[in-house]
Amino acid sequence: MKTILILLTFLTLTAINAQSSYEKGMNKAFELWKNNTPEEAINMFERIAKAEKENWLPYYYAAQIHITSTFGSKDAEAIESRLKKAQEYLNESKTIAKENAEIYIMEALLNTAYVAYNPSVYGMTHSAKVEQLYQKAKALEPKNPRAVLYHAEWKMGSAKFFGSDPKAFCPEVEKAILYFENETQDIPFYPKWGKNEVKRVQKNCKG
Repeated sequence: MKTILILLTFLTLTAINAQSSYEKGMNKAFELWKNNTPEEAINMFERIAKAEKENWLPYYYAAQIHITSTFGSKDAEAIESRLKKAQEYLNESKTIAKENAEIYIMEALLNTAYVAYNPSVYGMTHSAKVEQLYQKAKALEPKNPRAVLYHAEWKMGSAKFFGSDPKAFCPEVEKAILYFENETQDIPFYPKWGKNEVKRVQKNCKG
């Protein structure tokens, strides 16, 4: 009996230490990202992903850094490289977490990045993908604030392009605000980003 108790204690301590190591690594990666050292953050997330083989989040965040780094960039070669790598990371995430709304949202943003970077090349092929991915995400989680907000922004952009009124999608932004307020998810490091982008998207509702 004593041997069993010692073994259980050892296993419990090992689990706690492993969790602590994961949390420390993730916090460090986010800190690196916040401090404008994205490449170091990506490397950290990738190392965590290789250690946490059943966890989709490190690959997801590595992809997000690559994607967000392309917006505003003029370096075509770097953009293509980052978006290709981001897709690889998201593919890894999808092998771990199948039918995941957050991954679909991130993949929609990836395809949005392609369209924003070179609409004449990617507009026709990737626009349909963006719409499909948001629809998949919202089918899984109708009240996911990121799905609702960024899908609304995408539709606003499309409306402007085709000469329609983007304000038609402002009610969706209002829904997203409500969903952000009611968002409850206690899984460590689970995606909760996006709320600070509401005001930027709401600019389409003025005038």
